[in-house]
Amino acid sequence: MTKISNDKNTEAVKPHWIEWATGAVSAVIVLGVIAWIGKDALLDRDRSPNLIGAVLQTEKRSDGFQVLFEIRNESSMTASQVTVHGEMRDQSSVVENVETVLDYVPGHSKAKGGLIFQQDPGGKTVTVRAAAFDEP
Repeated sequence: MTKISNDKNTEAVKPHWIEWATGAVSAVIVLGVIAWIGKDALLDRDRSPNLIGAVLQTEKRSDGFQVLFEIRNESSMTASQVTVHGEMRDQSSVVENVETVLDYVPGHSKAKGGLIFQQDPGGKTVTVRAAAFDEP
């Protein structure tokens, strides 16, 4: 029960130390978030997505050979309708081309997908790259 002295609540006159600690921690967190958002707003000048493709692994499937890939977006701008082009080369000649479309790749993020080749990529070079994108 709250002690009353001179018709004033004692918590209003002398707050507990935990209230001060909670307020200080909350203020630091709020100021940190404001500074982080402000830095991104003022310093981040990316004008378009920077998309980089990488092959993760290859697996044999009943209808061909599945190549799992990852597209990284090293920019802060989001890319939508990203066309991914996969190419299988045997030395200097192109053996097979396939394409797929990723719905979107957020800024500073990555998206994964798969391409299905009809020919065995063993002993061949498989490259994956972003061929086109839209700005949402």
